[in-house]
Amino acid sequence: MFTTRLEPAAVAAWEKYVTHAERASAVDRPLMEVADERPSLMDLNPAGANDDVDVPGGYIHHWIGAIRIPNALVSTVQSVLEDYQHYPQVYEPDVRLSSATVVSGSAEGKVYDLRFVTERSENLGLRFAFDVRSHVSFRSVDRDTLIDSRSYSIRESKSAKPPYADLMPEGEDHGVLWRLNSYWRLRQTGSSVYAELRVISLSRKPWLGLHDRIKVKARDSLATTLRQTQIRVVGLGAIVP
Repeated sequence: MFTTRLEPAAVAAWEKYVTHAERASAVDRPLMEVADERPSLMDLNPAGANDDVDVPGGYIHHWIGAIRIPNALVSTVQSVLEDYQHYPQVYEPDVRLSSATVVSGSAEGKVYDLRFVTERSENLGLRFAFDVRSHVSFRSVDRDTLIDSRSYSIRESKSAKPPYADLMPEGEDHGVLWRLNSYWRLRQTGSSVYAELRVISLSRKPWLGLHDRIKVKARDSLATTLRQTQIRVVGLGAIVP
C-alpha cells in the first residue's frame, strides 16, 4: 500500500465537519432504537464528504451506534471507560497500549490526556499500528453523562510492531487514520444503561472497489467496541436493585 500525504484542504474540511457535528447538542437528540441487547448502528456520512463537497484526498467516516447494558449503572459504565490501564484487556486485540494522566478535574468533570496504540487490519492482510494522543473530557448534562475524545496527534508505526517506536511523520503515512474523535453518551433507563457512541474519523479516500469493504470494517469496529464495553460492565456484576 503506497504512502500518501495529508493535505491542508482535507484538514480544513475535517475541522469544518467536526465543528458542525459538535454544534448539535447530544442531549437534544432522541435516543436510538435498540432491540434487546444488540447494538444498533447507523452511517451518518455515507458519501464521506463535507456538506456534500468531496474532501480533497480524504474521506470523513461518521458512525453512530448504541447498545443497552442490562442491570447496570451509568457510574459503572463510566468507570470502565475511564479505566485506561485495562483498555488492552477490554478492547483487545485492537488496543495494544494505553495510559492517561488527569489534566484537570472540577465539579463539572475531568479532562484526561490519553495515549493509546491501536492496531488495525486492512485489506490484503495488511496490518497498521497508530500512536494516538487525545484529550478526553467527562461531564454531566441533564440526564446524560457525556465523554468526548478528540485526537490531537496520530502517528503511524512504520513496522506496526512493538514497541511501536518507529513513528512516521504525522500526515505522511498510509492514510489509514489521520484523525479520530469519539463521543459517548450514557443515560440510565430503568435498570439498564443506554450507551451511545459516535465516531468521526478521517482517512485517505478509499481506492476504487474497496469502499464497501471499508464501510463494513467501520461498522463492525463500532459494534465490537459497544459489545466489548457491555461485556466488561456485565462482568463486573454491578446489579441494579
